[in-house]
Order: sequence, then structure tokens, then C-alpha cells
Amino acid sequence: MPAQTIYTKNLRWIDITDPKPEDVEWLRANFKFHNLHLSAVTEYQQRPHIDEGDGYDFMVLLFPVYDRQTQEIVNGEVDFFVSKNLIITVHYGQIFTLKNLFNETRNSTDIRNAFMQKGAGYLLYKVLESLFKRSYPILDHMSEDIGVIEKGVFHHRGENVLSQITLMKKNIIEFRKMMKTHRYVLEKLPKRTTIYLNFPQSKLYYRDLLEYYENIWDILEAQKETADALAETYQSLVSHRLNEITKTISIFSAIAIPATLVAFIFAVDMRGMPFSDHPQGFWIVALFMAAASLGMLWIFKSKKWF
Repeated sequence: MPAQTIYTKNLRWIDITDPKPEDVEWLRANFKFHNLHLSAVTEYQQRPHIDEGDGYDFMVLLFPVYDRQTQEIVNGEVDFFVSKNLIITVHYGQIFTLKNLFNETRNSTDIRNAFMQKGAGYLLYKVLESLFKRSYPILDHMSEDIGVIEKGVFHHRGENVLSQITLMKKNIIEFRKMMKTHRYVLEKLPKRTTIYLNFPQSKLYYRDLLEYYENIWDILEAQKETADALAETYQSLVSHRLNEITKTISIFSAIAIPATLVAFIFAVDMRGMPFSDHPQGFWIVALFMAAASLGMLWIFKSKKWF
């Protein structure tokens, strides 16, 4: 069998990691799933959705996965086939939360009984709850990164603040894109009338998932606002520093103009130029140049231009 399976008296959980064409063929041969749903297993889906099949429900959800090497958040897709006595999860190996949950359920009788005795609907809830909860450590990590960026912006620490801000905004955008369309699926779950999705107080449990979603979305909104504010502040500070540099250069240039003019005038090789034959002519001209520069400096000071 091209999958791992957990059996109980009334329910079977099949987990397929890194699905290959032969896995799809195995699903086609053993279950009456629609071809569109089977083809979706090996094709990347850009949006979460839920469809009703012949005696089963097919659902696609996207969850954030943090890539430690690139420090980027990427999509992790999980596909669900849910029927009366069966739940199949299909995903890629990067979603370790689901793999760990499956292994814990398989290895622990207590967890297996707690999760699987109430039917496929309750097991689906527990899987989704674990996946949504896994978003919080990623959000905490992003909040810590925002704190580091904030120190870099206001204390001028680090030369790569702009790249850090850009990466953070990219991660927030990717996270928001994944979460935004979850509401559609989560709002439809309590309204499903199929028996296998319903269990005691199922609507209350499904609303609990919606609360997880709303809480995650609120945190993302706050992080987005903070990242936008930091980007604007950083741009303002950079612009201010550039203005200060330009101002300093302009002041030095303006102070040097009178001295340059005096030097140019006395450099003209014409008869009768003052001090041209004077033994201290150079120092007299230098004194004029210094006086002209100091005069410009006094004007700037009196105008409080610096």
C-alpha cells in the first residue's frame, strides 16, 4: 500500500506524503473518487475549496511553512478526502505538523481513541485544529523578526534593514493570501448536512476553527500595519539622512565659492594686479580667501541654516 494507515473499529485514516502518480492510481483503483479531485492531488492548488463528491467530501487547504534556509514562508497544501468511515490526508513532507500528529495517533492508544472514536468529522476537526495552531509559532517568529527590524530602524543597526523589511512584507503577504480564502471553507463546514461530517456539537467545534482563523487574521493585520509603518519610517529616516548629507555638502560648497572667486581673480596674469609684486602677496590673498569664507560662514550661522 503506497500510504500509511491507522485502523480503528469504525474509522480508517490514510496519510499519503509526497504523492506520486502511482499513489493517485492506487486511490483511483480503491476508491470511487472523481477524476477532478484525483488530479488535484498532484497539482498545486492556489486557493482553498471544498467540494461534495459521490459519498465523500473533498477539501483543499493551504497552511504556512517556514523555510529556515531562505527565511521565507511558502505554501503547504493539504488535501482531504472525507467519507463515513474514512479520512485520507494528502500532503508534502514539509508539513511536519501533520506527520507528527499522524505518528502520535498511530503510536498512542489514548490519542487514537480520543481522536477517532467520534468519527471522521471529529478527526477532521482535530487535524485542522493542529494545523491552525501550528501557525502561531510562525506568527511569534515573525513578531520577533519585526522587533529586530524595529530596533534596526530606530537605532540605525544593520545595513540590511531594507532587505529585512522587504522579506517581512513578502512573508506577511504570502501568509495573508493563504489565510484569506480559508473563511469560505470554514464557514461552509458547519452548514454541511452529510452525516460523516457531523458529530455531537460539531457546529460548535467548526466555529472554533473559524475563531482560530479570525485570531490569526487579526495578528496578520497587526503585523502588516507594523511592517508598513516601519517601511514608511525607514524611508523617511533615509530621506532625512540624505537631506542632511546634501545640506552639508551644499554648505561647504557655498562657503568655498567666495574663496574660489578670490583665488580666480588674483590668478589672472595681468599687469597692475594688486599684490602681484608684493613679497607677502600670497599670504595677503590667502587672508582675503579666508575672510570671504568666514563671512559666508557667519551669514549661514546668523540665518540659522545649520
